[in-house]
Amino acid sequence: MISISFACHFDAAHRLELPQGSPCNRPHGHRYEVEILASADELEHGMVADYNALREVVERFDHCDLNAQSDFRDAKLPTTAENIATVLAAKLQSAVGGRVSIDEVVVRETPRTAARWRKAAT
Repeated sequence: MISISFACHFDAAHRLELPQGSPCNRPHGHRYEVEILASADELEHGMVADYNALREVVERFDHCDLNAQSDFRDAKLPTTAENIATVLAAKLQSAVGGRVSIDEVVVRETPRTAARWRKAAT
């Protein structure tokens, strides 16, 4: 087994609907920092996964309103860092196929906060 990590970012707007009158209820934006951990038992073309394939998935959220994205809107998912990490993990796994395992996705909304999605142990 060999693993890789890939770090990138995207800029996006969103708003939440929190009950306590949070300033996050107003439209605002973040530079989301993303770290992806992936692994595979066998390499293909000498790689676990093509970093460009990972980047392309994340870039689909760049410069958009996350609340308007079908992944969140249609599923009625709040655009929290936790849900962003979960949605990214599913999209990344789909992009890399079954040979590669997306093991972890970390989404940082600010330098002090992060949500970490981890693949469940089998």
